Amino acid sequence: MFAVFNTNPVPSTNQSANQELMKKDQVWGNHLSRQPAEQNVLFCAGRDVQALPMADEILLPFDIWTNRAHSIMLFKQRIISADVLKKILSGLADLEHLVNTGQFQLDPLKEDVHFNVESFVTTKYGAEAGGSMHTGRSRNDQAACDTRLYLRNAGMILAENILILIESLLKQAEQYQNTVMPGFTHYQPAMITTWGHWLCSYAQALQRDVERVLFGLKLVNRNPLGAAASFGTSWPIDRAETTRLLGFDSTDLNTLDCIVARWENEAQLAQTYGFFMNHCSIIAQDLIFLSLPYIKMIRIDDAFVTGSSIMPQKKNPDFAEVLKSKASLVQGALNSLMGIQKGGLSGYNRDTQLTKYLIMDVVRECEAAPVILKGVFETLHIHAGQMKQHCQTGFMNAVDLADYLATRHHLPFRSCYNIAALAVKYSESAGILTYEALQQALKETGTPVSLTQEDIQMLNNPQEILKLRQHQGAPSPESVKVQIDQMLLKNKEFLNEVQSLRQRIQNASESCIGFKVG
Repeated sequence: MFAVFNTNPVPSTNQSANQELMKKDQVWGNHLSRQPAEQNVLFCAGRDVQALPMADEILLPFDIWTNRAHSIMLFKQRIISADVLKKILSGLADLEHLVNTGQFQLDPLKEDVHFNVESFVTTKYGAEAGGSMHTGRSRNDQAACDTRLYLRNAGMILAENILILIESLLKQAEQYQNTVMPGFTHYQPAMITTWGHWLCSYAQALQRDVERVLFGLKLVNRNPLGAAASFGTSWPIDRAETTRLLGFDSTDLNTLDCIVARWENEAQLAQTYGFFMNHCSIIAQDLIFLSLPYIKMIRIDDAFVTGSSIMPQKKNPDFAEVLKSKASLVQGALNSLMGIQKGGLSGYNRDTQLTKYLIMDVVRECEAAPVILKGVFETLHIHAGQMKQHCQTGFMNAVDLADYLATRHHLPFRSCYNIAALAVKYSESAGILTYEALQQALKETGTPVSLTQEDIQMLNNPQEILKLRQHQGAPSPESVKVQIDQMLLKNKEFLNEVQSLRQRIQNASESCIGFKVG
């Protein structure tokens, strides 16, 4: 399965206007052309109206899996009998059914998920079954193992959703590789580019985020189970067997480090989320700026705007503002994760209990970000004419004029830079570079160069300027097409890697669930 969130960006518009109005839950939005996307409303509302689950409730499926794997290993090592294992597996299956159907809740008086699971099996199948599950184990390595399984799953979902977003961006980049627009530095007009080139920039940054996720998955996918309270156990356990049954790539060698490192994998994923959310924040600010009514180069679809409780006309890019604030939230959580274990004595310290809350907050707050952005971009309205018109603002072809003079007439670039600067100065009233202004600049600098009216017309044509930039990574349509093809290929490689890992994990899970005793 790919994304955990609904990836359909546009709600149905088949109902009549009256039906839509009756259906609408928001005070605002009567002026919108379509219903707000539910996922966007929830994303922006956040915790204002959504309750948080218990942290260990999230770990329940993973704790059941951990108990299965450990108990099967105990049986194979002849530490528990076949009859005891049958009772344990039956109890875990019963519990799993109740969890999946929403019929089980953790009892706070039992402290945590581990004692809740043990108590359930004990109550239903007896003390020998429930008590045997804890043989050769501590809550320390149980918690470490459950959390690694959770982090692994969260990382895979994040990678998959980012890859889906990247593919969507690259498809649109191909569509808009000829759509010229201004590029900015310091929020000021800089050079001419294309919307396709801009979208490829997003895709390249997001692919680095996927690389970080995959690197983090390699670190987290190591088995800590068997470390017990930090210093191992006298029981003859087989850690290689639980590694196989839990779909880990390898077994962490040193039992003490397995427990001391309980903050580290959480921080690794939080850091990855930090980079990703910073990229989302940059994208968000771009969308806010480019969609300003005074700029009008793009328009965010009504499905992804929100309204005002007092101003009926408002269409606000709240999702973008929320993305920016969540980027800051991740940075704060990461800073806390990096500090919790700092200065702690080697061995388990309860300080690390809070690392679970922090990383779950990060995942909960940010996991919808790639899905929201995919919906935004797939419904985004591109005003190509306005983009092209803005290319005539701010003399964004000045550097291309300097480059043209330097390459065609073999002049030092700095000399040509000064000529172009004077040409801009003398063209201020016209708003675009003029032949007369350039001639005056050449004369004033004493440069014996002749340019034609056709040269100036070419340099004032955004499409013609882009043809001059053919190197790797440039915004010319040909170069953008190469970028798209190469990034699509890399995306496929990343997806294969994630799917391969997911399949190995699925196989391990099925092996555990389908284990037959005797």
